[in-house]
Amino acid sequence: MKRLIKSVVLVTALTLPHMIMPNTEFGITEQIVTAESETPKEHAQSVVSTLAEMYPEDTLPTYVLTADLPEYVTAATTGVDDQDNFNIFYYAEDTPFEVNDSAVNRLTPIASLTKTTYRTEEAAIEAVNQVLDLQGDEVDLGYDITGYLQGAAGSTYLNWKEGNWSLLIQANNMNEENPVPLAESVVKYLEEVYLPEPSSVGQVRLSPAEGETYEDNTVVWQEDNVVYQVKHIDPMQAVVMTGSISEPTEQ
Repeated sequence: MKRLIKSVVLVTALTLPHMIMPNTEFGITEQIVTAESETPKEHAQSVVSTLAEMYPEDTLPTYVLTADLPEYVTAATTGVDDQDNFNIFYYAEDTPFEVNDSAVNRLTPIASLTKTTYRTEEAAIEAVNQVLDLQGDEVDLGYDITGYLQGAAGSTYLNWKEGNWSLLIQANNMNEENPVPLAESVVKYLEEVYLPEPSSVGQVRLSPAEGETYEDNTVVWQEDNVVYQVKHIDPMQAVVMTGSISEPTEQ
């Protein structure tokens, strides 16, 4: 099957001009939608539609939750005044909250999407901080994709490249983690679903074990002078969530 630009790249550090935090003064009173009034799927569609109306200039993720997370997705945002720089924090809960319900400020995100606009395209490319190290032992990841394994400082690193995307999986040797199965799953997924196309660079950085926080797995890419970043507590879902931007999938 022809592989287009389905590349994934991870960033070791994304330089943001300022920290964007959830908007705690959005002016929406706490409101709980009863489970009887909306199914999880209906509620997810409502959340996706609300966010699309709030940020009409951007295509946003449509598939956020995994099967083992609580079934209701919701989100909190940094507001709509700055369409060039914003954060969306996603939550998985047993109760269906509306977008920007004040109750979610007390909850813990499982994922996020950040948009950051830089003055120049060069600054955006630098912010992605693409890591590409195609050295070490070769590993066949399937579909004519070769990965490169290296060990250092208690970790095993598996790198590969697809189009403008660079992908990196860092496994913890102390926990006896193996980066290869996750890499094979990502490669297989990217045979069917394309990630957004970076103008020049994109970076994916994953950890084989489910993370302790949503910041443990990151997908970052640059479009002209804009950098988008997706984070997710689950490594594979970080890729799937990003894929739902370019190829929308219902939650």
